[in-house]
Amino acid sequence: MFKKQFLALICGLIFSFGFAPFDLWFLSILSIAVLYKVVKDLPYKEAFWIGYCFGFGMWLTGISWLYVSIHYHGNISIIGSAVLIIIFIAVLSIYSGLLFLLNNFLEKTGPSKLTYLSLPISWVSIELIRSYLFTGFPWLISGTMLADTFIDGYTPIIGAQGNTFLLILIGLLIYEIYERIYQNRPALFPFALLLVVLIPSNLLKNIDWTVPDEKVRVSLYQPNLTLEDKWSQFGIIKTQGMIERAIENAEEGELIIFPETALILSENDNKSFMEMVNFKSKEKNLTLLAGIVERETNYKIRNRLQSFGEIEGFYDKVKLVPFGEFIPLERYLGKLLDIIGLNLTNTLPGEEINLFSSSKLRISPSICYEIAFDNIVRKTAFDSNILITVSNDTWFGRSIGPDQHLEIAQNRALEHKKPLLRSTNSGISAIVSKDGQVIEKQGYFEEKNIKNNIVLYSGNTIYSSYGNFPIIILIVFYMGFLSIKSLLRIK
Repeated sequence: MFKKQFLALICGLIFSFGFAPFDLWFLSILSIAVLYKVVKDLPYKEAFWIGYCFGFGMWLTGISWLYVSIHYHGNISIIGSAVLIIIFIAVLSIYSGLLFLLNNFLEKTGPSKLTYLSLPISWVSIELIRSYLFTGFPWLISGTMLADTFIDGYTPIIGAQGNTFLLILIGLLIYEIYERIYQNRPALFPFALLLVVLIPSNLLKNIDWTVPDEKVRVSLYQPNLTLEDKWSQFGIIKTQGMIERAIENAEEGELIIFPETALILSENDNKSFMEMVNFKSKEKNLTLLAGIVERETNYKIRNRLQSFGEIEGFYDKVKLVPFGEFIPLERYLGKLLDIIGLNLTNTLPGEEINLFSSSKLRISPSICYEIAFDNIVRKTAFDSNILITVSNDTWFGRSIGPDQHLEIAQNRALEHKKPLLRSTNSGISAIVSKDGQVIEKQGYFEEKNIKNNIVLYSGNTIYSSYGNFPIIILIVFYMGFLSIKSLLRIK
């Protein structure tokens, strides 16, 4: 049993290399094929631990970058940071254990002809639960690794969550083809099914789900400040100077974007500067978006994206980061976190999700962590013609975290077939096409701005209209079918 658990751990390590920046998704598919052979026909308890070991390996390589934030910026010792990361990984790995427990149950209760569906349905079901349970953690959703590949054609129909189903199904079919050839049995059916999955995906890439609208000149600014400089007088002066120069150098009607919390002074504390920015932006018919910290009473703040010029308004972040922007169960956990020296800011969530709209622009905004929540983005993306996300990934240095964050943003663009602009403090800022391709980007800690002409796109994909509903219906029907079958067997 130990050998199987160790192999599952290695499969998990390999699987995580399908995500950015490695993008070795074909290795992830092969790891699924190997893992399926390991877990097949095991008792429930062993299946759970195999899944747990796989999850531990995946999360160990996949989110190790959180160490940078905890140790270097949270002032936690090396050992303390490592312990916190291991505990987090150990908890997340329970999901993978439950995944293979569910798969084991479905395989034993379901008909043999539908055995191919058991693992993909189990995988998607657990990832959906993980995306919503306990505030949700939709990071490393397996289907996101397929963005900007030759099999991402289904994304505008079923989204990244649906792509998880396809990814796992492909891994199972490869295992079945190998197994049948090894046993000198015909492999025509799994091979034909594999082609049925792959070929339409490439054809679907050619469908114009959305239609071109107007063009707009855009500028993305990356201030490139360390966290120490960002929250200092030097950082305030530098950022405000960049904003003034951005307006001066902008063309008529341009869209200018600065990152999350670019302005650390609230509107009340910086009123004259804000009024000047708004006045000068209006003079040139500009729309300027910048993240600001809006301070409330009782030492509470809001993480806000403020719009100046042609569009006036703001959007407050609604999905906050647990233990980063707020403390879940603060009454019980607050004192414990104080003891270990982890001082956190309590941020108030926004009250509504809203568009930024003008006669030309219909902007779907999201702030940092929110871009990972497909249901939040979909609420405004449906009526938009461009997606914008701002972030401050300086917390994670030159780790793989910002690459993964950008990959998630690529999926949102691909799901809605609309261009996406991503502005960050120190990387990775980027312009993403409606096809999920990175047109232009800025590297880590690279101080420059990106200027380009972007075509806006109107209309909606199937995913924009229905979200994860089709894949949820498939899961419900399959589970319902097995339930009825089990009841009839009992009778």
